[in-house]
Amino acid sequence: MKAIARTIGLGLAVLLPLIQVAIANETSTANIARAKQDYKDGMFAEAIDLLTQSAGDTSLTKQDAMDVYLLLAKATAAKGFKDQAVTYMRKLLALDPSFQLNTKVEPPQVQRAWFAVDSLKGAEDAASKTETMAVLYFENNSIADREAMDGLSKGLAAMLVTDLSQVPGLRIVERERIQYILDELKMQKSEYFDQASAVKVGKLLGAHRLLLGSFSKIDKSKMRIDARLVKTETGEIISADKVEGKPSQLAKLQNDLTAKVVTWLGVKLAQRPADSGQPLEAVLAYTRGLNFEDEMQLSQAYEAYKQALAVYPQLNEARDRMQALEPFLASSGG
Repeated sequence: MKAIARTIGLGLAVLLPLIQVAIANETSTANIARAKQDYKDGMFAEAIDLLTQSAGDTSLTKQDAMDVYLLLAKATAAKGFKDQAVTYMRKLLALDPSFQLNTKVEPPQVQRAWFAVDSLKGAEDAASKTETMAVLYFENNSIADREAMDGLSKGLAAMLVTDLSQVPGLRIVERERIQYILDELKMQKSEYFDQASAVKVGKLLGAHRLLLGSFSKIDKSKMRIDARLVKTETGEIISADKVEGKPSQLAKLQNDLTAKVVTWLGVKLAQRPADSGQPLEAVLAYTRGLNFEDEMQLSQAYEAYKQALAVYPQLNEARDRMQALEPFLASSGG
């Protein structure tokens, strides 16, 4: 009997830790799933409480641990705890140094926490053999409807980033990272369009080339976009040109300009990209959203993106931004 009891005791001693680990894993998995839903519903404090319980669980898989730290970074950023968000982003990168956050689908608070941690990206890009280019904001020189066209400064750059991101062998710096650098440098808007300032920004971004330019709506039937490609290291203008057409044909002008830039870079495409068909009204509404986001006016940004989609439902960039902002609006009751 003693031998049997001893055998049972040894068996329990082996099984009990395994059972405890299984229970802990199940609890942590449930906490992560619940925290994801809480974050989506704007219940950031509740998400933080659940995730904090799981953060110290040594039995977590690597992927679960990464999910915990990413969600903690997002939830703490949402609550305005920037230092904590940065700390969790660092822990995430410690688990997987190759991790890349898709900033296109994240709200500005989370983007900024990520860029604060990913500050070495510029130096890495500068040292990389992959050609890296930054598309900076275009200057508004419009004669007609100048104030109404002002938002196109960021919008045109954002659309060009989307187009040029499809070019093989070329890395395009995210618009959000550019805005982060501009905010960190506390640049005035007038400095955005100065070439010397642009070169400074380009070096911080690790960009080998900069695309700069301006646009002008001359009247209801004529619009002009000027662009120049600049070598960041020297400030030398490599190429410059313009496209002209009707304001209502902005999508075609954008496409024509993209084709010119691709030619300047010496890249050969199998075929010319199709015109997006985005009407000017939709692009201007989208860029109002970008401006509101950069100013942290999230409910106004959401409404602007909504207006853009009402005009042009295929504008996926606006839909992505709306989805990124929804948890914050749920939290504020907006």
